[in-house]
Amino acid sequence: MRVQVANLQFSYGTKKVLSISNAEFEQGKIYAIVGRNGVGKTTFFKALTNIITNYSGQVLINGENVKQNPRVLSRVGIVLDDMELYKNRTGLFNLRYFGGLRGGFDEARALKMAHELGISNDLNQKVSKYSLGMNKKLILLISLMSDAQILIFDEPFRGLDRRSVEWFRNYLLYLKNNNRMILISSHVQEDIEALSDNVLVLLNGDFVSEFDLRNQAQVFIYQLEVNDKGKFAILLWENRIGFSDQGKFIEVHLQEEKYKEIFRLAVSQGIEFYQIKKESQFVRFVK
Repeated sequence: MRVQVANLQFSYGTKKVLSISNAEFEQGKIYAIVGRNGVGKTTFFKALTNIITNYSGQVLINGENVKQNPRVLSRVGIVLDDMELYKNRTGLFNLRYFGGLRGGFDEARALKMAHELGISNDLNQKVSKYSLGMNKKLILLISLMSDAQILIFDEPFRGLDRRSVEWFRNYLLYLKNNNRMILISSHVQEDIEALSDNVLVLLNGDFVSEFDLRNQAQVFIYQLEVNDKGKFAILLWENRIGFSDQGKFIEVHLQEEKYKEIFRLAVSQGIEFYQIKKESQFVRFVK
């Protein structure tokens, strides 16, 4: 499976939300779509799945235009952060109803997974009595019932306890290893780094950067507090390493091996490190 986006333009009234020149996604990978609130992540997911259709440009799945051939979306599943269930019906009713929409619903498997998530004893209660976490677990469980080859999750772990987050992370990795394509949005750095192969940064309506988190040569942001900023700055300048003064920190952008080399060289010259902060470059776009 392959998803291709070309010249995707969408506006709410006079406000332009999406202006994506091109993007491509392939099966067997997990992609994180990141960006600050309001940049259009949810709108992008809705355009991919025909929830909104009044856009210009193309969304193709295996070469077929989804707007012209919506049948291709039968292999796509989406979970939005504001997805609604039938609140006056039981969890089991919702599980059976939504899980069976595509056919082939395996109730024994669904109940087993519900037990693993700790909500099996609550399935006979009305959803209106569910807590936020229970509601989210049920929604995500429903999303895993289909045989969709492309899965899209908008802030899937919001409201979940740590144990449930770990369970879903492991299950999504299992799906990836079974050649599914997964697109996910999240504001939690740990979730993105634990799951994603690639991170795409959405800013001003377009993807402005892409990071391959499996690339051992990726560049990290290091913020370093040392005992002698002047001496350390000279060392960086002599080794042609750019840096910026961040108050008590000096910030450098380096590959991990290059950072280790500079660290060893600095220590050998009597420079002491009081604090070392390391983060992926994409994190700046989700704070």
